[in-house]
Amino acid sequence: MIFVIESIAACVIFTIVLEIMTINRREAFANDYPPIVTDRLRQIGMIAEKTPAKRSDIIRKLTAAIVFAVVFALIMRYINGISAFLEGALTAYALWLVVDWYDFLVVDILLAPFDKFYKAAEISAFESSAVKFHFKASVRGMAIGIIFAPIVGFIIMIL
Repeated sequence: MIFVIESIAACVIFTIVLEIMTINRREAFANDYPPIVTDRLRQIGMIAEKTPAKRSDIIRKLTAAIVFAVVFALIMRYINGISAFLEGALTAYALWLVVDWYDFLVVDILLAPFDKFYKAAEISAFESSAVKFHFKASVRGMAIGIIFAPIVGFIIMIL
């Protein structure tokens, strides 16, 4: 039961952080939209011709991953009482997967029709190329979680 509560909390925290980060600078997240959307947005002049630098994109996502690692570790250590590396790493990866799938299914697909960029581009979030783009990003997210989880396990172990 605690894992379900943690999963819901992690998804809520993810959504809040995402909204805070994008509140006034949605354009900074242009790399997170499928090319079919960004190409159309460039045509109508809504975003810059030049895509945001991959370097800043990586730094933004790495910073978020580090913050989430520390938060996950603190919660699992002091609320769940997890103190072992393996249990912490496995729980962290399971939570990572929940948030990754939530991001793909809910944020990127189900909520996309309400996104200002999708509306402006007049592209359906259910367009096959858009779904494939987000699915590939989700698979990359699952792979990143394999690196993230042991870090959380290590942090738990040293707390």
